[in-house]
Amino acid sequence: MIKLLSLETATDRGSFCLWSGRAEGNLLKSQHVQTLTCPTGQPHAETLLPLLRGALAEAGWHLNDLDAIVYDAGPGMFTGLRVAAALAQGLAVACDKPLVPVSSLEALAESAYQLTGDGQILTLLDARMNQIYAAAWQRTSDQGWEATIDPCLMDPEALGTLPIRRDCHTVAGTALDEYPAAAHWCRAAGKKDAQARHPVADALAHVGAVRYHRGERQDPADAVPVYIRDRVALTTAERMAGQRL
Repeated sequence: MIKLLSLETATDRGSFCLWSGRAEGNLLKSQHVQTLTCPTGQPHAETLLPLLRGALAEAGWHLNDLDAIVYDAGPGMFTGLRVAAALAQGLAVACDKPLVPVSSLEALAESAYQLTGDGQILTLLDARMNQIYAAAWQRTSDQGWEATIDPCLMDPEALGTLPIRRDCHTVAGTALDEYPAAAHWCRAAGKKDAQARHPVADALAHVGAVRYHRGERQDPADAVPVYIRDRVALTTAERMAGQRL
């Protein structure tokens, strides 16, 4: 039995999942999936830990029961990514467990797969400042994902320059709602909207379980978010104009 905690805070919709499952050959079968979403409009740093304590008690789990802690390593909101990495690191050190970092775009691909069954997914997440985090994914035989286009930062109007595979017909992510140019290009290119928008903790847990089963673990000391965008602050003029990172 594998037991995992996943922490998802890459967007303003933070959540976590208590996941357990068994390996059947090279595949995993989930047995317990409990997901809780943080209250909207409140900082993840203030709400995540109290909710987690209650969920662990309700499930009858203890941190020492976990095999690993999965966290969203990004890209996404700078503050949210730091919260997940710091909390995952602290919990992992406290209970002497390894970490499993997962890309927010890979978790989004898993959410789209769960809704559509499609194994080729284009993921487009709002990066703010009129840009998009983009990646494309192919599902693997062990229920995981392989990047056919590595996560990158780009303008909505430049989506046509991505070397997307012809059999990648499904798209997911918040950029479809935030950028009309992105939504228009996807429709014109014949991409089907999976209706998945945000990476969520249960999908993150599934991807993390696959990685853990493969033997992919991270030392807690190495927990570092993947920002992609180098800028970590706005100018005064950008803040006054309402821009956000």
